[in-house]
Amino acid sequence: MREDEITSHPPSYSRCLAVRITPYAGDGEPDHDQAVTYRFDDDPVMLGYVYRTYEPDIHQSTGPFPYAPAAPGLVAFLAPDIHPDPPRLAQGLWQRRSAWVAVETWARTPGGETLYTLVPQWTRLDLDEREFLAPPHHHVFALGKAIPTREARPWPRPDGREYHVEWGTGLFLSTDTNPPPPAGFPAPAGQRTTV
Repeated sequence: MREDEITSHPPSYSRCLAVRITPYAGDGEPDHDQAVTYRFDDDPVMLGYVYRTYEPDIHQSTGPFPYAPAAPGLVAFLAPDIHPDPPRLAQGLWQRRSAWVAVETWARTPGGETLYTLVPQWTRLDLDEREFLAPPHHHVFALGKAIPTREARPWPRPDGREYHVEWGTGLFLSTDTNPPPPAGFPAPAGQRTTV
């Protein structure tokens, strides 16, 4: 289907204290030992997400489904106009050589819980390729699409346990009790620590 057949819904935003980028290896598997974490404890950036749907042709039957099928969501990173360091994260997203990367974020809820978000397959878009509405006094510094997963897979958590990510997942959300991982590259698998 064409992009002009896609309807975009209003964006949602989440303040990120930490962002982890995981590249995919040549075999199509995420290379967790090459993941890098960026911390923004003092100056959070924001994750923005736009849910999109394909609008079926008016002459086509939608079959047994009374809704339009989902299109790849738009995923953006935004920062206040005076933020000291968003280029560091943008550079980390752009320098990966694989077709897509996984993007994880950690945010703090008003109740003190940790909100975890995983985009298992994020592919980069140029900033002028799609319009993404930023809140006042903010700007978009990285933009991409959330490509639905092609298979179910386990995904490691900072505490050594795993999430189970289903086939067709574009965005995975969880309320965690674990803090985000420390900045930098993670320890080898099985030796990861939490802060």
